[in-house]
Amino acid sequence: MPAVIAIQLLSRVSTSGANNLFQFLYLLSACVSIAIMLLLIRFDSPWRHIERLISVSGLVASPTFDSRRPIHRLALLLLIFALAVLYWRWSAEDVLQVLFDAYATTEGALLNLTMNTTLYVLLALLGVGWLVHRNWTNSSERLGLRFPTRMDSLVGIALGCILYLGVSLLTLVWQSMAPASSFEWQAAARQIFDSFSSSLFLGALLALLAAVGEETLFRGALQPVFGVVIVSLFFTAIHLQYASSPAVAIVFVVSLAFGLARAWLSTTAAIISHFVYNMIPFLLASLA
Repeated sequence: MPAVIAIQLLSRVSTSGANNLFQFLYLLSACVSIAIMLLLIRFDSPWRHIERLISVSGLVASPTFDSRRPIHRLALLLLIFALAVLYWRWSAEDVLQVLFDAYATTEGALLNLTMNTTLYVLLALLGVGWLVHRNWTNSSERLGLRFPTRMDSLVGIALGCILYLGVSLLTLVWQSMAPASSFEWQAAARQIFDSFSSSLFLGALLALLAAVGEETLFRGALQPVFGVVIVSLFFTAIHLQYASSPAVAIVFVVSLAFGLARAWLSTTAAIISHFVYNMIPFLLASLA
């Protein structure tokens, strides 16, 4: 993993020269990722410090991260590797263009979203030992997935509505105070919305796929091991379209709310709240 990042890092330097602030920061993150992974692969002592750090990130539930377990070590290394790959492949400007291309048509957007959801769910299942030491029932229990209870539904719907209302109000206040250039990230969100807004069914499909994939992986598989805060940091980091915008703070807060729903109730409740949060704009558009 460090070798792959190092090769791509050299390629990035040779083609771009790190001639702007974002490029420099991404190159720096790649170098830091290489150093961290080499340190963690070679020595045991840093893992004890990492375990103590993770132990205080659970908020309402203590993470189960155990530095003596190879699977937990591998999971952390893979997370570092995945983030490094994301950040040295794209500059802030490239991210928006990649999203525009991926969601330019309804068919392409649906294919891209379906592939991502499938990948996330498979990673979650394999990560908890499905077909290795857990059957489907045990894997579902470990992921916090269950048939929605009345409380799952009520809390999920209420939380999704509250989050959407809060984010909308914050965005309106922010728009009244900040220049238009601060909202370039909204163009990518609008592109995704336009690709699925031709029918309420497509909007519901987008909302459901995104909620199931992201919540199953981040809240279901990763959160019990790494805690609400650290998983929310990783969740925020993969939303690259917000990398150069204060909207990254909003994504982090929303992720914390989904994490608390998982910790207090279930991943199913988090999926419902995420679905409702994503679905409200399509409902409002259909009523307009």
